[in-house]
Amino acid sequence: MLAAASCLVLLFLGTVSANSLVNPINLPDDFCKNGGSLVNGKCECTLRFEGAQCERERCLNGGRRHSAKGVVRCHCPYGLSGDRCEKVTFCEPGKGKLVEGKCECFERWTGLFCNMRTCFNGVPTGGLDGFCLCDVGYTGPFCDTPLICENGGSVTQENECACTTGYTGEHCEQCAIGYTKEAQYCVPEVSRKVSESSLLAHTGSLGSRPFAWPIVLMGCAAALALVVLALTVIFAVRKWSSKPSRVNSVQGDPENGTDV
Repeated sequence: MLAAASCLVLLFLGTVSANSLVNPINLPDDFCKNGGSLVNGKCECTLRFEGAQCERERCLNGGRRHSAKGVVRCHCPYGLSGDRCEKVTFCEPGKGKLVEGKCECFERWTGLFCNMRTCFNGVPTGGLDGFCLCDVGYTGPFCDTPLICENGGSVTQENECACTTGYTGEHCEQCAIGYTKEAQYCVPEVSRKVSESSLLAHTGSLGSRPFAWPIVLMGCAAALALVVLALTVIFAVRKWSSKPSRVNSVQGDPENGTDV
């Protein structure tokens, strides 16, 4: 019984001694970051990371690690240099300038190479294109222009204008097909034609009875023609009546007793 107890004590002491060799200062198990392992009180890091706790990447900004004869080196993308690809050697023309290994970006541009747009009311999509994904209610390359829907339109969750009936366009600024502009509104073309016809039929009506102007004009012209014809006939009759008789002019005047 005593021998068994002695064996257990020796086994426990051996385990403690082994752990002391691996972790002599009793550091927590998660002391090493990013996959590093604790050996003799120090972190052994993977090729990608370095530091006392393996807390930082060896190669920055997309650089690729390469180990040769136990030495890790970084292969840097275009526009970068340095042991860890931390120095910038190129900035987008017209968008920034190079100052001491960094790009100082001009207004409305950001990013490592000043290749991305500053998104005032949105988020950048990333990549070399540098586009902005705008918040609802904003538009433009930099998401700095409010999206205004005209003529009663409203902004949808897709950040587009939903137009009211009769309107279309990016901002609901145009009349839809089948509608026409009248004053400041878009009205159906059929309704406009009916309205114009009704106005023409009722303009100049006597009492409550509508009539058409062409018929009135034709009636006036016919009446005028009849008056002219009547006057012409009367004038002709009077002229014929006042002309001397041929018989009297040949026989002479019987009262005076003259004869030709």
